[in-house]
Amino acid sequence: MIAVITGDIIGSRKVDAGVWLPQLKTFFTAHLPDASRWEIYRGDSFQLQTSVFEALSLALCIKALIKTHALLDVRMAIGIGLAGFVGERITESGGTAFVNSGDGFELLKNNTLQLKSPFETFDSYFNPMLKLVGFIADQWKPATAEALFYRLRYPDLLQKDLAGLLGKDKSTLNKALKRGVR
Repeated sequence: MIAVITGDIIGSRKVDAGVWLPQLKTFFTAHLPDASRWEIYRGDSFQLQTSVFEALSLALCIKALIKTHALLDVRMAIGIGLAGFVGERITESGGTAFVNSGDGFELLKNNTLQLKSPFETFDSYFNPMLKLVGFIADQWKPATAEALFYRLRYPDLLQKDLAGLLGKDKSTLNKALKRGVR
């Protein structure tokens, strides 16, 4: 089983792509060095393949990265299933994970995070939780999103080390992290 995340940037026309797109590409390249496992297309849409175990963490990292820009947000669907045909580019690949990701993305209405798997019971259990997580994440301000991005990206670092990495005071970072989960 694999996970495929399909997403698009909300408000992408409000912010010059030269501001956010290089950051997204850098993150994808660092996290998924195999360029055949991710693609940005149509200017503000993307698809990537990852492990089932990393999918939610990766989706939240992407959300936090994009939310560091006040006018932007992102909506994403995580599809879980089997990999089938592997194309030269991820958008040419197929399998139930790809179909589930696309179907889940089409189901996104008033929420920004959705999961679709071959198991309806699993989906009905997790999607209400993802709706709540998405609702909380939708409220993140840029400073909070930045703090959470680095916390998610470097989970083993102590807060003092994260604060140093961000050039912020430890108490400022601590407050931002607390705001992110309220």
